[in-house]
Amino acid sequence: MSEIRGFGLLMLPGRTDLASVGAARRYARDTAQGWRLAADVVDDLESIVGELAANALEHSVSDPERGGSDLITVTLALTTATVTVGVTDAGPRRGIVAPVPPRSLPGAEQERGRGLLITEALADRWGLRRTRDCLTVWADVVTHTGHTP
Repeated sequence: MSEIRGFGLLMLPGRTDLASVGAARRYARDTAQGWRLAADVVDDLESIVGELAANALEHSVSDPERGGSDLITVTLALTTATVTVGVTDAGPRRGIVAPVPPRSLPGAEQERGRGLLITEALADRWGLRRTRDCLTVWADVVTHTGHTP
């Protein structure tokens, strides 16, 4: 396992308020820029964090009105070669299975259904970890260079 050279943590309200997505995107951008990562890596991290945060807000039970914990957690961990993004929520609502990208592209008129496709396209790898109390969707993005913040 690579040594962690930088770490960031952001906790967002779990309410279905997409303003939190903007806060998560800004946090990812500011953190990655603070680590002096390449502009394309910063853009990819911002997009991935935004998509995963939107999915967490839309599909999880983190919203207290749905009986959740009221929190979504975003983490960024920098190693020499990668940044690992993690977005943790209270897990999917009942009847929703683990997140997987759709088998086909959503229609042009559809406003949703692209988050994991975007994550899959931008990340070098991604996956999920489920525990009894939460679900974390993570993504690794290669930073292109060895880096010391």
